[in-house]
Amino acid sequence: MAEDALEIKRQWSVLPVRALLDRKLTQSEFRVLAAMCVYTNSYGVCWPGTQTIGAILGMDQGNVSRAIQKLVRRGYVRRLMAKDYQLEYAKFGKINRYQVLYQPDAALPSWEEIQSSIVLAPVAEDGGAHINDMGSGDGNALASLSSTLAHAYCRAVQARTGQIRQVDNEINHARKLAESGATVEQVKAATVAACDAALARRAGVPSLADVARII
Repeated sequence: MAEDALEIKRQWSVLPVRALLDRKLTQSEFRVLAAMCVYTNSYGVCWPGTQTIGAILGMDQGNVSRAIQKLVRRGYVRRLMAKDYQLEYAKFGKINRYQVLYQPDAALPSWEEIQSSIVLAPVAEDGGAHINDMGSGDGNALASLSSTLAHAYCRAVQARTGQIRQVDNEINHARKLAESGATVEQVKAATVAACDAALARRAGVPSLADVARII
């Protein structure tokens, strides 16, 4: 991958502080960890490929792979596997997924938390479309995130009001939120706030369009 083909959405990287204090980490391992952290969401989930990391650092893929293996053994990175979520391999996708462990005992992220990292996923290794959970392009990635946001809204509504909303009825609004870069956490928080406000004035259940105005 050419260096100018990289699309990096951030200009910073949030590293585990314990890595700064670990004198056993080599320079290569530390740099690979820093590159992975460019793509993490708030749960430490990231999807960069070895070619992407290698292009950022000027390292070959073999050295990147070996560094990641050592980071896994040292407890800085967790490989996320389909079996952890009782999913078929085809549903989980071919893309390597990792969790940077800011705390050694960090909880395994939920499937929703994994999906929310789509907006930070690097472009595909060939410099083309953004990688998604099935390893395909932007359209599928957007559809996947839209579905995740719609489900997050529906679950938050049911938990707060006891009312059931249909995902299919909200998917268009969810797509708009996905396009704007909204996260699962933002949708959940805004849905709770909108539901509480509606309950206080004895109004009906807010739609996802109502929720979107809060985000």
